[in-house]
Amino acid sequence: MSKIITDENKIEAVLSRGVENIYPKKDDLKKLLMSGKEITLYCGYDPNSPTLHIGHGITIRKLAEFQKLGHKVIFLFGDFTGQIGDPDKLSVRTQIDHKTVLNNLNGWKDQIKNLIDIKKVDFRFNSKWLAKLDFQDLINIAQHFTAQQMLDRAMFQERIKSERPVYLHEFFYPLMQAYDSVAMNVDLEIGGNDQTFNMLAGRTLMRAMKNQEKLVLTTKLLEDPTGKKMGKSEGNMITLLDSAIDMYGKIMSWSDEMILPAFEILTDISDETLAEIKLALQVNKINPRDLKMQLAREVVKIYKNDQLAHEAEDEFKRVFQEGQKPQEIPEINITDHDDKIGVLDLFVKSGLAKSNSEVRRLIKEGAIKIDDDKIVSEELEIHIPEEGLLLQRGKKQFAKVFGK
Repeated sequence: MSKIITDENKIEAVLSRGVENIYPKKDDLKKLLMSGKEITLYCGYDPNSPTLHIGHGITIRKLAEFQKLGHKVIFLFGDFTGQIGDPDKLSVRTQIDHKTVLNNLNGWKDQIKNLIDIKKVDFRFNSKWLAKLDFQDLINIAQHFTAQQMLDRAMFQERIKSERPVYLHEFFYPLMQAYDSVAMNVDLEIGGNDQTFNMLAGRTLMRAMKNQEKLVLTTKLLEDPTGKKMGKSEGNMITLLDSAIDMYGKIMSWSDEMILPAFEILTDISDETLAEIKLALQVNKINPRDLKMQLAREVVKIYKNDQLAHEAEDEFKRVFQEGQKPQEIPEINITDHDDKIGVLDLFVKSGLAKSNSEVRRLIKEGAIKIDDDKIVSEELEIHIPEEGLLLQRGKKQFAKVFGK
């Protein structure tokens, strides 16, 4: 059994840094942690993709903080809930089969090994209990919730207003997540603040079925200035399988408004340093670009290692500050064409653009080159020589393409 840490300053840091809310209140959880009792806590992750992303990293790092205090951490694979998917604000999620779910989570332990001591983590699968529930069990669980509670959710209200359907099975998701808490008999659940409804459903069910209190801690989300979270659904995520160079470059593309919150929830810098960064931004004492470079270095150091963080920074400086080409450029074989290929088709097939219309826009902006020559005509047809062509989009995106 691990030694339980009851140092008030350390506990306060865990309950404050990057934390949005604690239910029913912070003092309740702090009192429990100060008591010296070992608690059991968890966070669940639905395997609807083979890659975890930096948003998942926020809660995984919070689990690790409780682990360092000596508490029992459960990493829950949502292999049952993942087949259905947490309701989305825009439309019903596409269901996936159990085999796909299991394949998706196959490499997850390796992805998180730099964030948490996986040897001390209790990994579980919620299919072990959810798949065994029968219709009577579902009725017994559902009786503790109302249809109004479900329909009042903002995501469903948005769909109703825009005349998009809300399917009955989507009401079951929070019930299943709530039952996870009952099945594992946990003291605390951790999740992003977008999971508040589901986690509080677990509080309701724990009281109803076990006559026990379950506390809930929600973490802040990393969002862009428009309020969109950085995650799979928004298409702007940093995955845990991204290379150090890609991680660094993506962070450098973030808006200046994201610097301070990212330092708080993604790094281990001290609160004192965080306060200094906030002041420096307020009085324009430092170039935001320099802060983003520091942020990128700190994040890559956590998710990869210190050496790769510095190598990524050196590569960024070499390419974007000194104007040199990257040392590693993806190579693409394009074989389904005649002797010549149109420039629109070329850039789409290379992966540097999503559509012909996007290539047209880039040409008008003077943003694409082939072998360092700026392209000015969308009618251009090109022969791909044996040695290949170097395609460039903007200052940072390159691809080497080869033909037949």
